Amino acid sequence: MNGMGKVPMVGLAMAAGSATVVLGMSARWPVWLWAVPAAMAVLLALLLASARAPRPDSDEPPWEKTRVVSVALPSRVPDYDFYFSATVWWRPILNTTGLVHADPASLAVETVLERAKALTEHEVPGRLELVQHRLNGLLGTQSQDRSGLVEAMGGRVELRLSEDDRSRLGKLSEVRKTEEVWEHERRYEQSKRAYLGDDVLKSPGSAVVWWLARHDEQVKEAVDMIGPLAQLSAAANDEALSDLYEHLGPGAGSFRDDDEDDDGPTAGLAGPLGPSGPAGGTPVIGPLNQLLDDVGLPEHSDERNVCTRRLAEFINAAGRPEHARLIREGLLGEDSAVSGRPGPAKDRAAGGTGARFTKFDGSVNGSPANGMSPGSGHGSEE
Repeated sequence: MNGMGKVPMVGLAMAAGSATVVLGMSARWPVWLWAVPAAMAVLLALLLASARAPRPDSDEPPWEKTRVVSVALPSRVPDYDFYFSATVWWRPILNTTGLVHADPASLAVETVLERAKALTEHEVPGRLELVQHRLNGLLGTQSQDRSGLVEAMGGRVELRLSEDDRSRLGKLSEVRKTEEVWEHERRYEQSKRAYLGDDVLKSPGSAVVWWLARHDEQVKEAVDMIGPLAQLSAAANDEALSDLYEHLGPGAGSFRDDDEDDDGPTAGLAGPLGPSGPAGGTPVIGPLNQLLDDVGLPEHSDERNVCTRRLAEFINAAGRPEHARLIREGLLGEDSAVSGRPGPAKDRAAGGTGARFTKFDGSVNGSPANGMSPGSGHGSEE
């Protein structure tokens, strides 16, 4: 029974003795009838008052504490250290070996640091708050040192990084994020090019099916697009336009003979061009413009201009200089007179095709590549 529990018991005994005396005297009891219980109550109170409380166990030494400040602990990333600060509580352990240590506090600090290091060396330096909470939970229980002379525990942990390391980690994080976005964009561009080159424009047939899938209710327009799509497919694969699709090319219906009258720059062209001409955008410019929009080439972009220019050069090399000129003027805004490119009349007068990089010695769809009529030949020139 401790001291706090003994006081109420003494008071209770004294109250019982006093009540017995008062009750016996007021009731005129015989003296022996109330004196004996009163004496016993007083005696019990004296015994309780003189009883000694049990002595506390004085064999356990008290806890002492010391402070550890800014000790570098390794992280999972080389050369990026945590700076560790904490309060260390410790006390010596009673042993029968008789061994003592001159600085038992240092043993306690070493024990806490070893436990903290075992955790931080597996953590990344960018998670300071999380690692700090984990250290507080880990070090909060006591543990003996290696020699068994002290037991120690830690708390009030503070963890930080140097300002230079924090700045470098922030820059590295931004670079990684930017690089990841760029890598995704690059893979998307590669996937799109592969989709267009290896699937959509792999052949004229696949190009037509792709266009029809995107315009499933425009069957008639799909038929009109077969020629331009075949040309674009050939250009995308660096190949000449197949004879199977020559008759579907713009203005491939017929060419006037040289002895016929020319009525203008579009004379000699028949078939899809018709009277509307390039201004309407239907025969060449309109479908080609729609195709470039469908493949995702932005208007006035460098990629769109390069693709258009290559297609015009390919058509020019295939013996269609007038159509190449229409494409350049309609989609690139170039003027043959200003740019210095010869028109069809000059080409025919010179006996050339107007091609910039390819020479055709054979005929295309039964007509000479230089635009002359089938009847004219070397014999005529002589």
